[in-house]
Amino acid sequence: MQAETASFWEWQQHFSGEQHCLQALIKLRWPDGFVCGRCGHRKGWLLQTRHVYECAGYHHHTSVTAGTVFHNTKLPLAKWFWCIYWMSTDKGSISALRLTKLVGVSWITAHRMLWKLRVAMGDQNRLYRLEGTVELWTTPSSAASAGLAARRPSWPRADTMTGGRGLSP
Repeated sequence: MQAETASFWEWQQHFSGEQHCLQALIKLRWPDGFVCGRCGHRKGWLLQTRHVYECAGYHHHTSVTAGTVFHNTKLPLAKWFWCIYWMSTDKGSISALRLTKLVGVSWITAHRMLWKLRVAMGDQNRLYRLEGTVELWTTPSSAASAGLAARRPSWPRADTMTGGRGLSP
């Protein structure tokens, strides 16, 4: 199922400034409210200027962007969110040169932003592991034309693997 695509106008209205982007990130990170990662305390307050939550129990600081692609960024979150929009809606992604003009950053910054987002998008496959009995169907493809099919069992053949340690496609 494909998600509904928002226009840039709708995206920009939804994430119009730093505070809107920060609130969206907080809702994604702590959907049931803030929880301190160190002591588990459920009460804290947001230090707006630093994008940090301070735990009410032990005054431990937890960055909203820590552990995300936005970690240690000096750029406004709105520029990151625009980059995410352009990267996800442009057919075949987007080049760093084009992103420099759309977002207003240097080429090297645009390149690093795209690299971080692409790595994060690629890492989502690590979440899905195959389990139980996995059946793979093989076909001769170019092996038959190379004369290698005679040494192999009849085609197509089902190989059964157990343990499921591989990644899903």
